[in-house]
Amino acid sequence: MLKSKLTVLCCHYTNEATSQDLSDIPAEIEIKRYPCSGRIEVVDILKAFEDGAEAVLVAGCEKGACHNRTGSARAEKKVELAREILSEIDMNPERVRMAFVPRLDTGAFVAAVKDTFEKLLEIKEEA
Repeated sequence: MLKSKLTVLCCHYTNEATSQDLSDIPAEIEIKRYPCSGRIEVVDILKAFEDGAEAVLVAGCEKGACHNRTGSARAEKKVELAREILSEIDMNPERVRMAFVPRLDTGAFVAAVKDTFEKLLEIKEEA
């Protein structure tokens, strides 16, 4: 059985997790860091699917705590746009998720990745 693939697009400030921190999640996890989650574009999310991801997690700073003030809010809007596009092409929009993570909180980051993986398993079960 092939492993599921998750792509995590995250703010540089939300993630210090190592592959060891994510080792108990039975999936291939690709992490792409950005200077700010507000720099993540809809095309980046869609490209992750084109590159084989089955789910995409966008992780930004907690609301009101963004290093660049509104980056997380911009990222959240782009996640919503990506979800609309997925719906239009008959893909489950829940395959794209947004998480607001306290700065450099590895535990919260790992929990968001695990939650995304569990949601992916639910989606695959329903299919």
